[in-house]
Amino acid sequence: MKKNTQGLKLYDSLDLSESENKKKLLDIYQKWAALYDKDNDDELGTVSQPNSVQTFQRYVKDKSKYIIDVGCGTGLVGLQLKKLGYKNFDGVDISQEMIDIAIDRGYESLFLGNLNETLPIESNQYEAAICVGVFTHGHVGPSRLEELTRIVKPGGILCFTVNEDVYESYGFDEAIKSQELAGVWKVLELSKKDYMMKKNVKGLYCIAEVI
Repeated sequence: MKKNTQGLKLYDSLDLSESENKKKLLDIYQKWAALYDKDNDDELGTVSQPNSVQTFQRYVKDKSKYIIDVGCGTGLVGLQLKKLGYKNFDGVDISQEMIDIAIDRGYESLFLGNLNETLPIESNQYEAAICVGVFTHGHVGPSRLEELTRIVKPGGILCFTVNEDVYESYGFDEAIKSQELAGVWKVLELSKKDYMMKKNVKGLYCIAEVI
């Protein structure tokens, strides 16, 4: 049987510097939504969701904390949060098609939003944020770490991944340091772990406390 890798091919065409990149992102996830979970398992061997939530739970032990999953997609992070007993988490994503799949995966609320723009979320609204698979090729650059920080209360926890292929080339390494030097957050953990095992890609997993 011929593999349907349309979503993956479209993903490879993304370029943050292109003016039409936002439209292309929306188009990709509209077309990829139905096969996204399968491709993550069969083609990519993605382990960033369970790895992130396992890391997250070491720093957010209270399962009742108010959490936002930014770039929630089809809700793979939500499944992991639910599995570990977290009960109070929302999700935001750019794609309604992806959100439609995430509906039954434990979220209290799901809504549209784009991290490349101001999210439809009040400042300091959440006690923790988790953002997995968003800071990657052609998706969101390091300047938007500030928006992720804006929506979390002081003392709250951020957990996010960065694909190793864009960590230095996009400037995430310097941005993470700059945010700490500016007193925006304190980095509690920054480690490199498996990300997409079938592609031999690792990711940087960062835990930061908002100041």
